[in-house]
Amino acid sequence: MNIDDIKKEFPIFSNKVHNNDLVYLDSANSSQKPLVVVDRIYDFYTKEFSNVGRSVHYLAVAATNLYENTRTSVQKYINAKDKNEIVFTKGATEAINLVASTFGQKYLKEGDEVLVTELEHHSNYVPWHYLRKSKGIKIEFSEVNENGEVTLESIEKKITKKTKIIAITHLSNVTGAILPVKEITKLAHSKGIPVLIDGCQSAPHLKLDMQDLGCDFYAISCHKMYGPTGLGILYAKKKWLEELPPYQGGGGMIGEVKKEDITYGDLPNKFEAGTMATAQVIAFNESIKFLNKIGIDNIIKHENELIEYGQELLRKNNSVKLIGNPKNKGAVLSFTIGNIHPHDIATILDEDGVAIRAGHHCCQILHEKLGLVATARASLGVYNTKEDLDKLNSSINKCKKIFE
Repeated sequence: MNIDDIKKEFPIFSNKVHNNDLVYLDSANSSQKPLVVVDRIYDFYTKEFSNVGRSVHYLAVAATNLYENTRTSVQKYINAKDKNEIVFTKGATEAINLVASTFGQKYLKEGDEVLVTELEHHSNYVPWHYLRKSKGIKIEFSEVNENGEVTLESIEKKITKKTKIIAITHLSNVTGAILPVKEITKLAHSKGIPVLIDGCQSAPHLKLDMQDLGCDFYAISCHKMYGPTGLGILYAKKKWLEELPPYQGGGGMIGEVKKEDITYGDLPNKFEAGTMATAQVIAFNESIKFLNKIGIDNIIKHENELIEYGQELLRKNNSVKLIGNPKNKGAVLSFTIGNIHPHDIATILDEDGVAIRAGHHCCQILHEKLGLVATARASLGVYNTKEDLDKLNSSINKCKKIFE
């Protein structure tokens, strides 16, 4: 991999931040966009625009074909069995809400349990909380250990006869822990329990194979995969999409509408109501091509080297404390520096052009468990280098001197 060449594909890196070269270490929040994605959106709006699935004129048919081409590309990228198992949503948050709402409506009743973990992003907790309020279900939490991990054993301990679904993250956006989701799914299925996986952090960094993982639902955030904002993907096994009721009603998701009754469209149209994010879907095909061109194995190797380098660098830096030490770790480095508030850390680093995130990262339950109000987080993408991490470290040293 020639990272310099890859970086040149991202227009934003030609800009300066406070007269410094941009060191972007916030890809877990949202990744930057290669020019091919930006250009694809522009070209669609200026040369090819039409709504999809509505008309028979040339532009509409062409746009529909482009839209469906992306669905096929996603199917191949994640190795889903059927392209109709791919549902486009406005984000991973909506994908999880879709499952929680429809599964909860059909299958959950008062006293039933949903098993999540203490690592969960709010997007994979709040939708289940709604069901706790509206239907009286219970939410159980598998505990995080001292390394910032959730183990298979900790999941197994929390499963009861009342557990109706397990909803877990694949890769923690705070500790970087990669959960054994394949083994968890196998365990759950042995007890007749379906599994939803929040793949927001894993999709850009790990090889995805739905048929190998075996999970029932998998949520993806496209803007973290070098793709456009406002777009997500729900993978769901066909049997679930057939059984679950629609999430929203409107145009595009119906079969036949009469005064007395309504039938719903074929899959996946049943779950894609209204005018979809057509430009974003079509542009996301370029994101997949971009990732395929580099190769996920190459991305994994590159990012693993960076994580090892970054961990070693920060461990040697006095008063810097890394959050979590999981055996299997993704491209996230969360840390604190003595008594310096993470927001102050992020502000000072920004002066050097180093972009990180500070806060609870939509994981307040985990931060409370760790006894922390907030953390600073550097997260990696395919465009990052060891030099970026050196710059992070030098800016941290500058921050420490300011607060001496």
